[in-house]
Amino acid sequence: MPWWLIALWLLAMIAITAWSYRQFSDKIGRSYRLFMLACGLVALLAAALLLMQPMRVLRTPEAGSFRCVVLADQSLSMETRDGGAGQARSDALGEVLAARPPALDTLTGQGRLEYYGFAEDTHAMAFADGQPLLETLPGRTALGNTLQQLLSDAEKGLALGAVVLLSDGRSNSGEPPMEVVKRYRARGIPISCVGFGSARAPWDLSISTRQDGLRVQRDQSFAVNATVTNHFPEAKTVVITAADRGMVLAEKTIVVPANASVDTALTLSAANPGFHTYALRLQPTPGDSRPDNDLDFIGVDVQEPPTLRVLYLGGGLDWEWRFLRLLAENNELLHFSAIIQMGPGSFYHSGLDDEQRKETPAFPDKAAFYRDFHAVILDARAAAAISAEGVTALESFVANKGGGLLLRGPLDLLPPALAAIIPQHLPGGRVVVPALRLEPNPDFVFNRDFAGILRTGRGLWLPHNTPLWVTGDLKRAARVALALPYATQSMPALAAQGYGAGRAATMAVESTWRWHLGDNSRDELHQVFWTHLLTWLGEVGKPQFRMHCRGVKAPLGDELAIDVSVLGADFLPAPDAQVSARVTAPDGSERQIPMEPAPDEVGRYTALYIPTQPGEHQVLYEVRLPEQPLLESGTSFVARQSGVEAEDTAFNEALLRDIARVSGGEYFAPEEFRRARRVPLSSSVPMQTTTRPMTSSWLLFAVLTGALLLLWWSRRRIGLK
Repeated sequence: MPWWLIALWLLAMIAITAWSYRQFSDKIGRSYRLFMLACGLVALLAAALLLMQPMRVLRTPEAGSFRCVVLADQSLSMETRDGGAGQARSDALGEVLAARPPALDTLTGQGRLEYYGFAEDTHAMAFADGQPLLETLPGRTALGNTLQQLLSDAEKGLALGAVVLLSDGRSNSGEPPMEVVKRYRARGIPISCVGFGSARAPWDLSISTRQDGLRVQRDQSFAVNATVTNHFPEAKTVVITAADRGMVLAEKTIVVPANASVDTALTLSAANPGFHTYALRLQPTPGDSRPDNDLDFIGVDVQEPPTLRVLYLGGGLDWEWRFLRLLAENNELLHFSAIIQMGPGSFYHSGLDDEQRKETPAFPDKAAFYRDFHAVILDARAAAAISAEGVTALESFVANKGGGLLLRGPLDLLPPALAAIIPQHLPGGRVVVPALRLEPNPDFVFNRDFAGILRTGRGLWLPHNTPLWVTGDLKRAARVALALPYATQSMPALAAQGYGAGRAATMAVESTWRWHLGDNSRDELHQVFWTHLLTWLGEVGKPQFRMHCRGVKAPLGDELAIDVSVLGADFLPAPDAQVSARVTAPDGSERQIPMEPAPDEVGRYTALYIPTQPGEHQVLYEVRLPEQPLLESGTSFVARQSGVEAEDTAFNEALLRDIARVSGGEYFAPEEFRRARRVPLSSSVPMQTTTRPMTSSWLLFAVLTGALLLLWWSRRRIGLK
């Protein structure tokens, strides 16, 4: 039916209805006439719609053709308890997701809804029995990088229809969030934000140590310094405890003024050697918004008195060895081991464990045997019995490991391979000297004899007709450490030099044990002489494993390099080692981490570890070297609540509102989001268009029928047909 015919019919019907209303103006009450007029107009409008057949166009997102993403902040700042309440921000976030707001159900029906948690990296969120698992993720908060990653993924896969961001607005790493949000706006993708936090500054008590670590001696008292900070508006009385593995060792009560910090110290002592982690804790205070920083840690390396491990290689039992053994028994600094040849194929062992004896029944021929020693005293009479491999191993011990080598006895018996190590040229011989006193060099080897014991009148004496084993002239790098009073540089009693990473010395005096005889004062001379000499020889040695994270104080959530440097069997950096680290967290959980060679240093192996729990983390390195058994070495480091992520946890509502406003999304408080039914959706997602005639609705026919029946009933009621 053409439109103009419908218009004429509609005008005619309106005129008839108006004439009918006026016709009964003096016969029927006004309210009754208005009721009849309303029924007629409604019926007329419904009939006009049936004649015009209007169409309704519906545009709905095409189901499954795009993705919607929920981003949940799982950074450290979400553990803040705003206003000192018992609920952390992460707990409130979990309750919102578990409640399944209607807006998320709507997104599920429109597209593919995905849940992710983020901090420095983004991870798919896990659920258990409908509850989200929101454990704190390591690292800083990289909000901008997370949003950019979603945008990049959308370019490669399904279109991104909407993003729902649940966060406290903290961002301290990566790209600025607002720069990324502008790209969302350019592509028409809205970001709706749900803010968790309080605008009021959090009330907080915190403790932190000012020391990175301590190295102390066993059974000695030491002080641990700490700073207590009070962000409450009133002064607080706090109790500080220091504990080792749960055992409280010290306790102190202090008063901290409002909005101020107080420095304090706790005095401790340790009876057991090793690496200890002491926990400094504030007793809970009502209203504290951040209980995580009520605890701090400090690593303390409790050391035994230093021990110098010396290996004596002798060509026979003599008085010198016997008095050296007595010296070690009375000196905690020295620990002597010995391999002494008693005859062809017969050897005497002392101070070696069963494994070492089994490994080397004769003189050592492998460099790995020397890994636990700091210095070697070699009797020249035993040198000829050392194999060529043994000489090479000894040279590696000095040159590569940094060990010390002292040669004594008739040095003309030395094999040529050892001649390069000693500080003098060969050949040499035996000389006899009259009674005299030796003169120690106060600037070399014996430069720590601050009391001048070796230079006093009772000094180092030699009786009449004492034989000395001397060699040729000194080498260019050698110096005299102990001189004869009338001799030239060509005949020192003790000469020394550096060789590679280590040190070497030759001693012409064979019978220093004579200094041990006589009165008690001479006992001290013998002890001081050998202690200074062996300390100088063994103090520069390098360990086979150098663990770079030992005692480190690492910020919680930040990457830490758990590097280790490894020396091979020849004590050179090992490029072919297979290294892994097993890290044990404070809760007992373990993680095996393979380590890769460092690109800038041979023999160094590196891996990154992010501590997520405060406290002591133990690291056990497992090293596999060619033709060697598995080697293990362990260390510890401390993770503490520090770093950028823990410095500022204030609620940043302004950033979240700006993100929503600029991108075209909406901002919600948590309670508002629970009731929200929809969030803005991108207009660029695939849409499905549906055309439906309005007259196909049963409601229209019901209205038309009802209006006509009411009009007929009202006319019949007053006697009209």
